[in-house]
Amino acid sequence: MKISLLLFAMGILLVILQTTLQRLVPIGPMVPDLILVLCVYWGLNHPTMGAAIGSFLLGYSVDILSSQLLGVNAFAMSLVFVGVYLGSRSIWLHHPLVSSIIVLCAALIKGVGLVLVWVVFLSTEGFWQGALKYIASEALIAALLAPFMFALLARGEKYFAKPSAVAQ
Repeated sequence: MKISLLLFAMGILLVILQTTLQRLVPIGPMVPDLILVLCVYWGLNHPTMGAAIGSFLLGYSVDILSSQLLGVNAFAMSLVFVGVYLGSRSIWLHHPLVSSIIVLCAALIKGVGLVLVWVVFLSTEGFWQGALKYIASEALIAALLAPFMFALLARGEKYFAKPSAVAQ
């Protein structure tokens, strides 16, 4: 529970960073999906009910701050968490390279989920022109950032786990 609360607090900071990064740094429409990487880490290393709720709430936070439709990112992050959790139950996924591939696949799952929701609820002209390029680019950026973020998250967990190990 303590780790889930810690990761959720880090997720809130990442939501703020992710939603303001595009306005602060002129990097174009591609913003690294840091919340996706966190949800994959959560699904691989701490797949609990608190983590599932945390993934949903972080996705909903992204919806509140930067989406036109409420619930789209909450659905996508929940879908990513469940996919990673089910994958981690049958395959050993704790190598950094494999984790990057899992983040790439999770970003593609999220992209497909968002496209399906968008097509069902908001069919617009010219949607397909940029969707595939945007989804693939964002997935590659997330996969490249995954080993670095996984190392930071693991180091943060060890840092906060030390005082509780001493107390016991």
